[in-house]
Amino acid sequence: MSRLSVQVRSSAPVKGKLLVINELKQKIQDYVSELAEVKSDLDNLTIEEPKNRKFGDLSTNAAMVLAPVLKKNPIEIAEKLKEEVFSGWNQIKDVNIVKPGFINFNLKDEFIKEALREIVTGKEKFGFNQSGMGVSVQLEYVSSNPTGDLHIGHGRWGALGDSLANIYDANGYKVFREYYVNDYGTQVEKFSDCARCIYLRHFGRDTDYPEDGYPEAVVSIAVARLVSKYNDRFIIEKDREKDVEKESFKKEIIKIMVSYISETLTSMGVEYDQWFYESWLYENSNFQKVIDDLKNKDVVYRKDDALWFRASRYVDDKDRVVVRKDGNPTYFASDILYLINKIERGYDRLLYILGADHHGYVGRLRAIGKALGLAEDRIVIIIGQLVKILKSGQALKMSRRKGKFYTLRDLIREVGKDAARYFFSMNSFDTPMDFDVSLAKQKSNQNPVYYVQYAHARIENIIKKIRGTSPGNLDIDKYNLDMVDTSKIEFKSENERQLAKIMILYPDVVYNSCKINAPHLITQYLYRLATEFHYFYNNFRVLNDNGDGATVDVDRFILIMLTRRVLRNALKLLNVEAPEKM
Repeated sequence: MSRLSVQVRSSAPVKGKLLVINELKQKIQDYVSELAEVKSDLDNLTIEEPKNRKFGDLSTNAAMVLAPVLKKNPIEIAEKLKEEVFSGWNQIKDVNIVKPGFINFNLKDEFIKEALREIVTGKEKFGFNQSGMGVSVQLEYVSSNPTGDLHIGHGRWGALGDSLANIYDANGYKVFREYYVNDYGTQVEKFSDCARCIYLRHFGRDTDYPEDGYPEAVVSIAVARLVSKYNDRFIIEKDREKDVEKESFKKEIIKIMVSYISETLTSMGVEYDQWFYESWLYENSNFQKVIDDLKNKDVVYRKDDALWFRASRYVDDKDRVVVRKDGNPTYFASDILYLINKIERGYDRLLYILGADHHGYVGRLRAIGKALGLAEDRIVIIIGQLVKILKSGQALKMSRRKGKFYTLRDLIREVGKDAARYFFSMNSFDTPMDFDVSLAKQKSNQNPVYYVQYAHARIENIIKKIRGTSPGNLDIDKYNLDMVDTSKIEFKSENERQLAKIMILYPDVVYNSCKINAPHLITQYLYRLATEFHYFYNNFRVLNDNGDGATVDVDRFILIMLTRRVLRNALKLLNVEAPEKM
């Protein structure tokens, strides 16, 4: 697990909030902007904890990033930054420059202690900011066809999408979570035909299952639920044989599959504000109205008896068919309708989380957006990479055709919600991941989610012991963290100072995880905080009993109470529990 590290973007931090890294980044940027010859947004500038603590609290590569722009030696630039930026930032105790141009610095103890006060006042909102206030963002994720079970990749997009929605909310955005239900087109018709066959068999009519149909195991689950709810309601007599009323049957079997998918996602803590049905896009002659509007804008044309969208005029590699020769709309037509619908609902930012097999959608969606006159940054497309399931170090070989298919339900049932969500959130969207089921089930420090949750449980255990011991210098039942003056805390060890420093960096992590769409920054932070706490727990005592009666080291008690609050807040963003005991 890597150390706490964030790539700082150029967005200005929120005034009045504790953003240590981003405030310093802004000061550097303000300084650079005064140099007329510099035209750089410093995207590659990082401020991070160095691997070796002896180098300081934080380190930045700012001088090396600026070197090619300013055409000067990094050491010379570092000296200039030290003199004109760092020396004027009164939170800094000292600055040291090392080759090839890193700027290392320490924070003042007084600043760290004062900054801890924000944990006290912020409570469950500590780490939140209002950088996104007034901006609405719609996140659409998972959106698997209602024609089968969810696979492991869907679980990854569900966990990451839901966590990212929480992170956007923590940054002040107005968030709307949506699942797009593909209930229109050939795949749904095929699934309905498969279900119809099994349904008729249940009521005595022997029918041939479609050769290219979906696996019967999943379809049978949906049909069993349909029968349980409606019995033979959809059976009709046709040509003296039993059949079904196809349209109403199709609608109901799809509803049941959507409910089945919803149950799976809910068991992983993934909920939506709306399940949006593709069929809604074609109601009330909406499709023809949109086509007429696109014709008026000259973004569609007719060729070979089909209707084409001028995608190549914008950012796509070729034009795309909107309406086939037979008059039926394509999937691309639905993409156009859905994007227009989102725009009409007034969202400021549209965020799509798509699987690895959807790279082709990027150009299409951007082409539609450009044709409609949308600003490029209004549509954000995240392409996620694949997940491989490991058991005892061996990859599971899966095949839908042979019935060897390890589903998301199987995974949640085996490892639980918390492990599933935490493991899915440990890697960047664009990184393929191995999900080690055996590791996720371990109750040991090798399991990262157990390791983090155990830190919280240990704090709860300390509190329980103090309550049971009734020390003479602290009545825990009357103790109120909200009344604590953090500026008076005494750091008796470097570890205590480190623990405090890591806590005050949490708001920066929340801010940056939103700016670069990176929930994995939260898991990295949690592991870092848990590591520092576990070292503290193993080497320092909060409750002392020297024979003259038990006493509590109040400064250390305050630190663990603050740690508990930060652990809870960060775990909540991932929708992972903070257990009281383990």
